[in-house]
Amino acid sequence: MKFDVEEYLSTSNTVRMKNIITLTLNPALDTYTMVEHMEPEKKLRCIAPIIDPGGGGVNVARVIHRLGGKSIAIYTRGGHTGRIFSEMLDEEGISQDPIDIKRNLRENFAVTETSTGNLYRFGLPGPILEKSDYKSIFNKIENISNAEFLVASGSLCPEAPVDFYAQVARKAKKNNLKFILDTSGKAFSGILEVGAFLIKPNMEELEDLTGKTAINEKEQKKLLLEIVNNYPVEAIVLSLGSKGAILASGNKAKHFPALKVFAQSSIGAGDSLVAGIVYSLSLGKSLEDAVIYGLACGTATLKSPGTELLTKKDADLIYQTLISEKMKA
Repeated sequence: MKFDVEEYLSTSNTVRMKNIITLTLNPALDTYTMVEHMEPEKKLRCIAPIIDPGGGGVNVARVIHRLGGKSIAIYTRGGHTGRIFSEMLDEEGISQDPIDIKRNLRENFAVTETSTGNLYRFGLPGPILEKSDYKSIFNKIENISNAEFLVASGSLCPEAPVDFYAQVARKAKKNNLKFILDTSGKAFSGILEVGAFLIKPNMEELEDLTGKTAINEKEQKKLLLEIVNNYPVEAIVLSLGSKGAILASGNKAKHFPALKVFAQSSIGAGDSLVAGIVYSLSLGKSLEDAVIYGLACGTATLKSPGTELLTKKDADLIYQTLISEKMKA
């Protein structure tokens, strides 16, 4: 039976969505706190923690919701942590379609050392999935209808097939979904050969993807154009952190600068960039405009402390500034 996005959302008492599905294979409950000093052997007295539902695709869905859009988050859910996770997404108004698994959903931990401003991030590996779990994920993708974009983001679970995302991309293509991928390391295996609508690596991930190093903008643009001209990838957005991003599509590669702000935390900034891009594309915006709005979203999240994501007000203000600077250039 086809999974009809419009019907699902209407029965979930939500406004009609911006035809976006997100996929998170290895979500996590993210806990963030602060401590004055990080010291070995001592019991460290932290402030009250902030706990958020996290993981790449889930964060993309949460940001889209904050921007005023609608999406459905597909993710793996298990145990007591999975129940808490789902409840938190419900509280935020996120439409979800989880795959129930036997093991607990993982937890991550981040702490800011207030005396130095250093952020320490501890990521746990997550559950090992069974073959039936992967089959359930693939079945959901095959049976999606009335959606345009499928955004897969985040790490793989332990012992997952290294070509998992390539398999997802293949099924997305058969279902006429525009596949967007944001991951790292071996999780890129096979994706160039299968293809994608858009890939969003950072510098380290670009090396994971290609096995090549590009040390300056000229080399980066050349490498990105090699990808879009030699593989079935429509666009690639290279995230450069505080330096912005490079968009390569067709025969053109263009650098888009970011707005300089005081960054409180990088957690979720990459996910916010992806969310801003796909949200803009779902509204019919051009790739270039989508990348600019994505940069605004990523920058707005950088301004937020800990695991906190952007506010739409901040993202829109930064976007207007970026557009004004582009017009002056």
